[in-house]
Amino acid sequence: MDGLFFYWIMWMVWVCVMFFVPKAVPFRLALLFHLLAVLLLTRYHLTIYTFTVQLSGLYMFIVLCIAMRKFYLWKTIEIIVSCFILALAYASFQLFVLLDPIWVIIKPIYLQGIFLNYLVLLLIKEWELRIAVLVLGMLLGDCLFAGLLQYQSLPYTALSFAWHDGVAFVLVIQLAWVCLEYITTLLYTHSQNRFLLKEKQG
Repeated sequence: MDGLFFYWIMWMVWVCVMFFVPKAVPFRLALLFHLLAVLLLTRYHLTIYTFTVQLSGLYMFIVLCIAMRKFYLWKTIEIIVSCFILALAYASFQLFVLLDPIWVIIKPIYLQGIFLNYLVLLLIKEWELRIAVLVLGMLLGDCLFAGLLQYQSLPYTALSFAWHDGVAFVLVIQLAWVCLEYITTLLYTHSQNRFLLKEKQG
């Protein structure tokens, strides 16, 4: 069932933020509000002529654009270029999925998660920006893919529940990678400190 994985992940994140993030953290209330808003807006669609899109995706687009307005010019250009690269990669991948019968053997969501995360690692260094660029890139890419299908008179709902599942899966992989980076950095720092301590003692 499309959307089930997305709801599962979103409610897990909401519960973790609600009960485990201290109230003193400044972004806690804003994050809780945005998570609930996205969950509620998945029920609603916006139709313009033959183009249909879910409102939760548009809400994420607006919120992320507002959040990134504080960056200076060159950083903004870097983010925009990275988003368009991700969008083209996502749309190309979806076209490949549409035409290639190999997906009878393996689910495309798995390869999509690996492919997009590898690409964003090459483009962006900061993990917070990686998450924003992934969401924006997949959002623009799905709209581009929907436009291509509409041009061929094929019905497709942009930013559908299947797209939400894909975004949730990609972000889970990205957060797992961030945790792995953090653990390896801690282990490296600990080993370096022990090595320096032994050198001082010896």
